[in-house]
Amino acid sequence: MTTLKPVARRALLAAFASQGHTLRRTRGGFVSTPAQVKTSTAVQVEVFTRRAINWLDEAGLCNFDDPDLPCEVKLTPRGIGMAQQLTIAAGEKAVAA
Repeated sequence: MTTLKPVARRALLAAFASQGHTLRRTRGGFVSTPAQVKTSTAVQVEVFTRRAINWLDEAGLCNFDDPDLPCEVKLTPRGIGMAQQLTIAAGEKAVAA
């Protein structure tokens, strides 16, 4: 398994939990759209810089829709698999605690 920096790991898990396993670019950086929005109130999401997303891209865990000026970043099958492994490992760690 590829070793990721903590911020890249959070970005991977955020993309995994978002609609279509996709992060969208905003003026502040890349953000996830929650898979299910239950109310019309404000939703807080973590913003990820292009540098953090580049770490995922270099590891082959995501693809840009446009390499020069991306609007979206979508997880690759490898990225989805790694996010699933991280989610399972976190669940096992929580049960053991």
